[in-house]
Amino acid sequence: MDSSRPYIKRLYARSVVSSLSTGASAPFVAVYAAVIGATSTQVGLLHAFNNLAANAFQPLWGFLSDRYAVRVKPIMLSGLISSLIWIPVLLTSDPGLYILLIAVQSIISSAATPIFTGLIAEVVPAVTRSLVVSTINFWGQVGSITSTVLVGVASLAGLPGYKLGFLVAAITGTIAALLFLGMKEPSVRERGSTSLTAMYVIRHLASSREFLRFCVISNLYGFYMSIAWPAFTITMVRILNLGFFEIAVLSVTSSTAGVIASRVGRGLFETLGDVRTLMIFRSSLTLLPLAYAFAPFFPALIAANVAAGVANVGISISLLLYMIRITSVEDRSTFASVYNLLQGAAFSLGSLVGGQLIQQLELKIGLVDALRITLLISALGRFAFGILHTQLAK
Repeated sequence: MDSSRPYIKRLYARSVVSSLSTGASAPFVAVYAAVIGATSTQVGLLHAFNNLAANAFQPLWGFLSDRYAVRVKPIMLSGLISSLIWIPVLLTSDPGLYILLIAVQSIISSAATPIFTGLIAEVVPAVTRSLVVSTINFWGQVGSITSTVLVGVASLAGLPGYKLGFLVAAITGTIAALLFLGMKEPSVRERGSTSLTAMYVIRHLASSREFLRFCVISNLYGFYMSIAWPAFTITMVRILNLGFFEIAVLSVTSSTAGVIASRVGRGLFETLGDVRTLMIFRSSLTLLPLAYAFAPFFPALIAANVAAGVANVGISISLLLYMIRITSVEDRSTFASVYNLLQGAAFSLGSLVGGQLIQQLELKIGLVDALRITLLISALGRFAFGILHTQLAK
């Protein structure tokens, strides 16, 4: 236990500081594209590239990390390089270049996600792992909310909100990466896993029917869910003309509701069961596109975002419980990374379709009706495939 303490302290510190970077930038990335003149199609592309880049490379990063037994250096380099990319982002006002930079940044930063999980598994004793992970997640959420609030308040004082947020993200992200400087690789892994092959992984996945059924239902849901994302962004910028602070408020209310729900609702989620919880909360996210379509008013959007924050926590917990139930210990990381890859692809395709649909419909019926139709399509798909989760094994 004593040998793990230095690692755990750095894990805590890195998570909190990294969350400050996330909170200062993530809620505003897509919105800023619209602010600098991105079209509906380009906004859809940004959502698509961001999700695909963040998920598509995770199996590769996890595979390489396992095979060559490296954890610390990839996490540090991923965080450092992706943070430095905020500098050229700050200097450009061209939507196309901005989208490209964000996509590259997402690819590089995605390396840290599966490797950080692997590092926790290696350096944190099993008896305290649950406590450490929950503590990291909680303070990460608090840090993210705090930085969003601070840059939002700073914008009210006349500072340039988007530029300030990205600058804070660059600084805090760099500090988070440098916290791993000089940290040694865990001694428990003296050599890579040379027996792990891509062919083994493919065969194992193909034989897992329950996992494949889950992926089909979940990815169809993800496709229809993400169709609404470009519409959310365009509605906030071009219909409601929301300012930086108002967008920060929407993000903070959703995140705060999620933090509270994660603390007080875990017992309820576990009592309902993973499949029923997935069905209820994924179906309930139908309310979000309906609010944007028929009640595009700031108070209504706050209420919808609070509900979405609670739902997202329920979905996150039930997804974890379901994945644990249908996978075995030795293949859980691989199945999780493949699921993330497929979800990223579904989200990307849905975002592309949503952005293109808005742009084509706008030419014929105007922006407001184009957004409303796109949001209704997303709402119908969310509800139908949310209910379809009842077909999963209980």
